[in-house]
Amino acid sequence: MAQVALRSTDAPPFGGMLREWRQHRRLSQLALALASGISQRHISFLETGRANPSRGMVLALADALDVPLRERNALLTSGGFAPGYAEADLNDDQMGLFREALQLALEHHEPYPAIVLDGRWNMVMANQGALRFFSQFTDPIAGVAAIGAPETFQMVRLCLHEAGLKPYIVNWHELVFSFLQRARRALLVNPRDSQMAELIEEILGHPEASPEWRRPDLGAPPPAITMRLRKDGRTWSLFTMLAHFGAPQDITIEELSVETFYPADAATREHLLALT
Repeated sequence: MAQVALRSTDAPPFGGMLREWRQHRRLSQLALALASGISQRHISFLETGRANPSRGMVLALADALDVPLRERNALLTSGGFAPGYAEADLNDDQMGLFREALQLALEHHEPYPAIVLDGRWNMVMANQGALRFFSQFTDPIAGVAAIGAPETFQMVRLCLHEAGLKPYIVNWHELVFSFLQRARRALLVNPRDSQMAELIEEILGHPEASPEWRRPDLGAPPPAITMRLRKDGRTWSLFTMLAHFGAPQDITIEELSVETFYPADAATREHLLALT
């Protein structure tokens, strides 16, 4: 059966979105043609609206441009097609295998902290090590409620706010700047993410933000950032590692990340082991 394109008057013009992504990736029409297998002339016609894409053509261009799945759906819609990628709830039955894999990853990291973050940096899963560790400073749920229960970027906002973790973070400027760099990299991947842009401005607008954070080039970042917290005369030093699912075909799965915490010194290792 032939694929029927459902043209939508509400969707942004496909040509404009295609040009925006191509320019953001700093590709010429010729370079995109070579990467996608679609002729340069046809890409030109698509960008100017002189030609309409097929569904396969939209997906080929999105793949060549490394467009995130959420924005691939937007490209499909703008081209007149139904979205091609689902966004299932992590608690849905169909996500059972992924939940199990995440749970195993968290359990295998005990007794050290490990958490699962969604695409908006909210903690959606945590192992017992993480719950024990954070409870030494504040209850994350109570902390989020105290700062106004934001629906997005809760882990970042816990570190920004006095009612969260901020009073205990020794290297607050270094840690928050790492969040800013991470957000900027995420915006480079998806320049259409308005919420990420808002988070960047929120960090830059913090009363204790450094004016230098607005400089476009601050040099190469260090290999890793150590998070240091202190309470009751005891200092905890940890660094983290992020992991993602490979080749996801669901938006939720693509945006999930597992953040594992490791002790950066012998004292922190002993502190964490003592909590078990």
